[in-house]
Amino acid sequence: MHLMLHKLSTVLGVQLLEIMVACGVDPQALKQSELEDNPDPKNRETDTTLIAERKVQAKLKLDAGLSAVTGTFSLVSCTGHVDANFDSGKISLPETAVGCRIAIASLSMDGHQYKVSETDPEWKTGDTLHFTATDGTLLSLAVKIDHQLSSTPQSNEIVSFTVSRSDAAGASQSKTLLAAGMEGSLAPYFKIRKTEFVGLTSEGAGQFVFHLDCLRPVAAGEGREPTCNGLPISSIHYQLVKDDFNSELSYDDAVALFTQNVGESVNIATDFEPFKAEKKQYGGFQTNTGNSILQGPGHIHENPHMILLLQGPGPSYQYFNVDVVFSAS
Repeated sequence: MHLMLHKLSTVLGVQLLEIMVACGVDPQALKQSELEDNPDPKNRETDTTLIAERKVQAKLKLDAGLSAVTGTFSLVSCTGHVDANFDSGKISLPETAVGCRIAIASLSMDGHQYKVSETDPEWKTGDTLHFTATDGTLLSLAVKIDHQLSSTPQSNEIVSFTVSRSDAAGASQSKTLLAAGMEGSLAPYFKIRKTEFVGLTSEGAGQFVFHLDCLRPVAAGEGREPTCNGLPISSIHYQLVKDDFNSELSYDDAVALFTQNVGESVNIATDFEPFKAEKKQYGGFQTNTGNSILQGPGHIHENPHMILLLQGPGPSYQYFNVDVVFSAS
């Protein structure tokens, strides 16, 4: 049996806070040189420079019942020299500042510090970034940039970030299972790019959407079946089950699970996610949404440890350990 062992954990998604940045205009800054002690009137002229500034203030807005959340901020991508020191969440930008974007340097919640996990994030409107706890725990946060500063700062402009307890961050970790006599068979070859906690059923089971990204660029084109590492994505079946295996699933265990339940299949028309170079996504698929959304095995508080299991032709299997982490309210 050919085995590759990795693990993935994801966290329960709960919206935490919104960061608002408001712009105002300070009185014009005036700089005046001292008059030289020179009797020549031409040398006694005043050297005056006027620079308009806009004050930017960062605010953290918390949902009811949440403990204190704090953040530190920085400026990135500015053209020319700009004083990037925030003082109590406030910073003044000269109107000559071009291309500046406001970034979140760190977040702090419930005694945990979080840092952005993406390399060289651009902090553009619409981007979603991931923050992981710096103490090695499995806690993670997702930050969606709802609106970023204009290229030239505008008066009363609002920059907003929505931060939620939902997306798993960092490299997805998995385990691939192949029968000993099937080493040449194709197996699913994915990582979990994003995990969304959507809600609860009336019985208290968690509802989830997993976004799985191929570990190499998806091959697709007009009239061509999208494939990941040579495996047709539409041939994949999947299910979310209780972890009764101490996080170590065997090949026979996987076969038995799909014998009991054929699982869900990938619908290319609705579930396919194409290659997006600008987002650093190789392409893949998302699990079901809507009425057929994937749900956990029973009451979520009694089933925090789960396995997302993929089946490919052969059959071959890939699975992910999924752990729900509950935050204090």
